[in-house]
Amino acid sequence: MVAAIIPVIAQVVLFGGLPLPRPLGGAMPSLVSAHGGAIGERIGRLSLEVTGPVHDIALVLGPADIARQVTEAFHRDREAIVDRIARGQLGLLWATLPGAVKAQIEGYFARAVPMVIDRAIAEIIEAIEDLVDVPGMLSRYFARRHDHLANMVETVAAPAFRVLRYAFPAVLALPLVILELAAPASLAPVVGAATGFIASLGAMTWMFEPPPARWRERMPSWMITPLLPERPMITGLYADTVANDVFKIEAVIDELIAGSGARATRAIIERRVAAIFARMPGRPMLSLIIPPSAMEGMQAAATAELLALLPRAMAEPVFAQRCAARLYAHVTARFDALDEARFLGVQRGILRGELPLLHALTAGAFLLVGLVAAFP
Repeated sequence: MVAAIIPVIAQVVLFGGLPLPRPLGGAMPSLVSAHGGAIGERIGRLSLEVTGPVHDIALVLGPADIARQVTEAFHRDREAIVDRIARGQLGLLWATLPGAVKAQIEGYFARAVPMVIDRAIAEIIEAIEDLVDVPGMLSRYFARRHDHLANMVETVAAPAFRVLRYAFPAVLALPLVILELAAPASLAPVVGAATGFIASLGAMTWMFEPPPARWRERMPSWMITPLLPERPMITGLYADTVANDVFKIEAVIDELIAGSGARATRAIIERRVAAIFARMPGRPMLSLIIPPSAMEGMQAAATAELLALLPRAMAEPVFAQRCAARLYAHVTARFDALDEARFLGVQRGILRGELPLLHALTAGAFLLVGLVAAFP
């Protein structure tokens, strides 16, 4: 009875949490929720091992498609953007400029900004390994979305726990019979705890480590591990999570402009914007009309407009779906190329820090059983 219940309890502790009396806080969060940041960091490191470096992922997202999308967004709002850059910094001076001068400035920006976008995106992609901290990004992402993380990991682990509900009693049957018939009552707690720990360790080893090839030829597939028959489902879940959550284009752009690489990303765009201002037609004449501080303000405003344009352009649904589809295909191909041992190793790595707690939970449950047996 206890053996059959333990996998259920373990699944609840891992993914659902436990209710507690109100004086104790009302609820104990699940292990996955409590460790969301750490698990997210692990997922980031494991994802890079499987999908390749960040630069490869950025290439899969499509730099040319990204630049084209941002350019199209600029052209849609070009007049308003140029007006905000110029009018916001020049005020009445912009209104007093001759129409031909304003048209020349607007036409120059219309031609030059797309080149800035192309070159800035290319430079960001080349430097992206230094701009995006994937483990840190995922640690922050899943720390804010621990319920989503728990659901994701539970979906992957559900087949294993489903099998354990039936396999665990069988694994423990022989040692429990020996405990009942041969062990002195005084040793029941120790033997019970040892039995629970060894059974838990054996069950997790069975789940995450395939047996040697020479054994597998004579073993039915359901005895090898419950995870391999579910491999297509697990691969699809990972690919969907990577494409639509972890490395979705909006999340990557957000990390570039607001995360650890924000300063470097801004510096790239500032340098490109400064170059087009330096090459602006009639710059010597404009310098006589426009104060240096106002020109610097226009450059800063242009940089801010382009930085604000990036997330707006990336949020367009059809474009985001194109990026996600490319990334989904890439991740699926990489996961399909893993051998079975490496595939199972990735699954184990996600919960590496929580497995010892599961072993301790099982050992503690059987310690209690042993205490009851020793002191009825």
